[in-house]
Amino acid sequence: MKIAFPIQANEGLNGSLAEHFGRAPRFVIYETDKDEVHTIDNTGDHFGGQISTPVLLSKNHVDILICRGLGRRAIARFAELGINIFLTQSQIVKQALDAYKKGELTPATDADGCAGRHGE
Repeated sequence: MKIAFPIQANEGLNGSLAEHFGRAPRFVIYETDKDEVHTIDNTGDHFGGQISTPVLLSKNHVDILICRGLGRRAIARFAELGINIFLTQSQIVKQALDAYKKGELTPATDADGCAGRHGE
């Protein structure tokens, strides 16, 4: 299983989680079966790419996204792609991963989605 985390800097499991998944410049992907970590750049449409960030993660065979926040449209798109979303208040990837492993995170619902303004 692959779990993705939106991050600011390429610091692996010690990296800081981005406040909003779609604006994160990169993602840490943790492979539970192999206990391996790698990082991919966010080449989604927010960063000039041709595909949405949910599709980018789907193409990288991500099963779960753990993040601090995302919009309602993204929640719906992830659901269409079969990617489960869990929300965390943790600041560090490893803390969020540990909370997920302990069953402390709850799945995101439409009600958890932000309106998409983010001070813009």
